[in-house]
Formats: sequence, structure tokens, C-alpha cells
Amino acid sequence: MSFASDDELLAGVKAMAAARAAFDAAELHVLGELDRRGVCDREFGSTTATWVAHETRADRQAVRVRVQVAAKLHHPLSDVDEALAAGRISFEHVRAMAVGANPRVAELVAAEQGDWITHAGDRPFAMWRAELVARVELLDQDGPFDPNRDLARNRLAITVSGPDAIAVRGELVGEHAVSFTQLINSHADRLFRRAVADHVACPELVVPRRATLLALALADLVRHGGTVDVDTSHGPAVDMTLVVTADCPDRLETPGGELTLMARRFLHLCCDPQITALAMSIGGVPLDLGRTHRFANRAQRRAMARRDGGCVFPGCDASVNWCDAHHIIAYEDLGETNLDNMALLCRHHHGVTHRNGWTMTTTPDQRFTWTTPAGRTLHSQRHRGKPPDG
Repeated sequence: MSFASDDELLAGVKAMAAARAAFDAAELHVLGELDRRGVCDREFGSTTATWVAHETRADRQAVRVRVQVAAKLHHPLSDVDEALAAGRISFEHVRAMAVGANPRVAELVAAEQGDWITHAGDRPFAMWRAELVARVELLDQDGPFDPNRDLARNRLAITVSGPDAIAVRGELVGEHAVSFTQLINSHADRLFRRAVADHVACPELVVPRRATLLALALADLVRHGGTVDVDTSHGPAVDMTLVVTADCPDRLETPGGELTLMARRFLHLCCDPQITALAMSIGGVPLDLGRTHRFANRAQRRAMARRDGGCVFPGCDASVNWCDAHHIIAYEDLGETNLDNMALLCRHHHGVTHRNGWTMTTTPDQRFTWTTPAGRTLHSQRHRGKPPDG
């Protein structure tokens, strides 16, 4: 590989991904046919997954998942099968579609599979899967939703991992997930700013990683909550935002699109005076301040959080909380503090954009392009963190 050019390495990664997708499709065909014929049961008295896992020294659960997915590819997800073989989607997309196509909604999901294959090409996988889950839940209105069971999904386990350490593991869903995420991230941001100030004053004090900041934020909030009198103290002043779009009013989302709630189950959250419902038209409403302010205000950052979803530099996964509001035309060059002249960039890519020889421009639909010193053109990630065009 040391003799390969940059372009050859980039092309190689894409070629191997396409080959992997084709191999996954072929393996699923083989597993599906083996299972349909009952060969492993007839010849070895074993399930397909158990026999394959034993013979290939693979994890049986992982093989069982592949066998289950294979069973749904022939019918009803034939288009998904073809898209995987062509390298248009990955096995993770196929697995998510297969899980969503439960017997109650299999035909409904199959009828929309073409749209989901198309969406897989212009959205990050996590966002695509969240949208698929929300859609399946909407289609499956007579499905297994049970408020008590949903409540039971909130769980936490604390285990001793050393003489002076514990391991915390758990899951939160619905409104608990939204409030926890925003509380933790908000407090972690405060700890980060404090750590940066400490580092400036004393360089020996390092700035912790984000994972460390989140852990410290959790410990801080729990400690603070345990020291107040809940009967006489006021609750924390939490500034939360939930987004409702005109083209999909049945969903509530966090500004970056990380979490999606079904509106009919969680509209009561909007009655909380500490939670802001950010209503967006289909085209979005621009919030402009011209040159009256140097920095983006809170409303504009909310709008950019919804529009960009994080750092707009292609391939970057930095979240909104770790992004600066960058002026495409610099404020010092008479650039205005308007949405069409600003984009969210993480600190690293903010610095890259300011390097000598790099230029950044905006388009009428508020997307962005970079021209590198070598003349290469890079396209920004599409709104709400979707991958770049092409």
C-alpha cells in the first residue's frame, strides 16, 4: 500500500466496500437456501445458524441474525436484495429493513423499500435507521406498543469494575432519553469551557476528552441533585428544544435529529415552559441579523442545528455542541451574520477552512463547497448531516 497513490487508496476503499456488499448478498443467498432446504437439520440434526457457526468458528448469534435476514430477502424485500448486491446499501441497512418488516407491516414496508434504498444514499446510517424505526412504528399502530413495557426499557446497571471504580450501563427511551441527553451535553459543555480556561491559565492542566467530560457531568448532576431539598428547591433551568416540521407533524425531533419521538405520545413535553418547540416550515424560515451582531444568537444556532445537524465538512461526525458558527464571508470583510452566510464547523475543520489556499463558498439553497489548494472541490454534507452529493 505504501506504493499506492492517494487516489488509488480512495478508490480502493470504495471498491472493497462494493465487493463486501456483493459478498454479503451472496452469503445471504447461500444461507437462505440452506435454511429453506433444511439441510443442516436433516444431515446434522442442527439449526443452520448452529452448524455454520461451529464450522466457521463464528459467533452463533451473529450467524443467526444473518439467517433471519436471509429469509426475508427473497420475499418481501427483493429490491433490497438487489440493492445490496449492487453495493448501493450495506448489510446494516438490510438488517434494519428486515427487522422492521415484521409480519404485521411486512407488505407495507416492502411497498416503500425503493424509497428507503434511495434515502440510504443521502443520509448517515444512524439518521436513516432512526427514520425507518419511526416510520415502522407509525405503520404498526396495531403493533406491540405497551406503555408499561416501554417504561421497562428504561434500565440501569451498576457493577463494580475495580477496587475504586464502577461500570455504568443502561438505556433510556422517549422523553427520558431527550432530557438526559440535553442535560448531560449541556453540563459537559460547561465543564469543557471551564477546563479550557484552566488550561489557558495553567498549561499543565489538560482538557479532558468528551467521553470523560460526559462521565464527570453525570457524576456532577447526580451529586447536585442529591444535595437539594426537592420540596423547597427549584428545578434546574434546562433549555431544551424539540423540532416539529410542517411536512412531518407526527414526529418530534431533537435539533440535530439524533432522537425522534412520536408526537402523539410526547406532545405533553411542549407544555413544559423550559422546553422550546421549534416549528419549521417545509422550506425553513431564515433568521437574519445583518451586521447588527458579530456572533450568531441562540435562535440562529437552533436554526443551524436543524439545518446542518453538526459539522458540515464532508465526512465529519462532530455534533452541534462541538461546532462553531463560521462566517463564509468573514465579518471583517463585511460579511453578515445571516444564516445563508454561516455554517456549523467543528473547531478542527473551522481551522482547515481558514488555511492558506482554502476557499469556502455558499449556494442559494444554503449548502457549501470548498476549493482546496490543489483545486479539488469538496461538497458540504447536506442539511441535517446528510452525506455530500455523489
